[in-house]
Amino acid sequence: MSFDIALPSPYKEKWREAYRADKNDNPRLSSYQAPDGEPIPFIYKSIDFSGGQSVDTAEYPFFGLWSNEALNQKTQTITVHGFLRGEYYLQQRAALLDALMIRTSDDAPGFFDHPLWGRVKIVVEDYNIKETANENGQCELTLTLKRAGVSLETRARELGPQELAKPKNTALKAAKIFAKINAYYKVLLQGFGAIKKQLLAITAVLQLPQNIIDGITNEINGITNLIAQGVQSPMQLAQVFINASFSIAAAVFSAGESTQTVVKYFIGQNNKKNAVLNFLSASTKTIPIESVTVQQEETKKAFENLYLIVNLCVAAEIMMSMENATYEQTNNYWTLYTKLENRINLEDPDIYEAIVEMRSVLSIKLRQSDMNREIKKTIEKSVPLLFLSHYLDCDEDQIRAMNFIEDSFFVSGEVSYV
Repeated sequence: MSFDIALPSPYKEKWREAYRADKNDNPRLSSYQAPDGEPIPFIYKSIDFSGGQSVDTAEYPFFGLWSNEALNQKTQTITVHGFLRGEYYLQQRAALLDALMIRTSDDAPGFFDHPLWGRVKIVVEDYNIKETANENGQCELTLTLKRAGVSLETRARELGPQELAKPKNTALKAAKIFAKINAYYKVLLQGFGAIKKQLLAITAVLQLPQNIIDGITNEINGITNLIAQGVQSPMQLAQVFINASFSIAAAVFSAGESTQTVVKYFIGQNNKKNAVLNFLSASTKTIPIESVTVQQEETKKAFENLYLIVNLCVAAEIMMSMENATYEQTNNYWTLYTKLENRINLEDPDIYEAIVEMRSVLSIKLRQSDMNREIKKTIEKSVPLLFLSHYLDCDEDQIRAMNFIEDSFFVSGEVSYV
């Protein structure tokens, strides 16, 4: 994975030489080039380049001061204003629009070329063409471009096996960060006591051999044992919670229940097995924790975030283990996963990195599973890609990823889909 946040060098250090502003030479123009396409030159008017840092600012609960933490660099955005001008500018306009309609991504970027900025890999965000009746012979254009980065799939492929973001490792990393807080002990007892009740309720409806149920129950009761022993270590309590949660996930999957129950959960069927999905979604229950002081409130927030992260990791573990799920079932689980992820507080950079990497590895796994279920169909008459997506019940981006789509308005021939 190679990425340098620095911009490429301009063509020359002196701006006149970079432009080739010499009467004996043709001036160097700006241009846009689609992936695997030809550069389309245009006349440059102005450029806006923006970037910065993603800053998390904490204001509450200390009135009169705040804390800033830079989490990452913001995406660099290039907004270009220019013209197409001349007797035959209509042909140039058509060629440029055709190029801009071609899909760009981190793995298949376009290129913006400018004498003073160099050749930059970009992803097209917006384009606008403006023509004015009293200015015949030209049109004004505005391009909004994002600098291409490194796709999640590429990052996941280039990680070594020992570096892959395994769900349980991510949960344990969250526990280590949770353990650093200045915890209020009574709030911890309330939280982990409530978690124990939820885990036992889930175990009670699992249709599994009694010896497996007993083993999981013993793990869950480890929370009570630690509390009874007077253990006040957030890390030890969190460790037992994580182990019990992943034991339930392993048991549910081994019983072949996960892929069957998830569809019932999303279509709203009443089924006592839905307790498993309610636990994973963490959407219908809140942790009953009382807080009055600042320390109690901070402990409560940290505990709730740990609870959500562990749920997310368990969901990822189940999804990575599924092999024979249908496209609909996988898509439903992905909806659940995204819903979970959006509720998590990702202020800590280490947690943010771990969850993003876990998501990228999960994305690769699901895509591989999709490819294994690949179906081919011959489309006799050309149809638009949008219509084809509805007809095949397959996402447009997925069809593009599995086929070479030259024109999204006229798709025909043999098409692969899932």
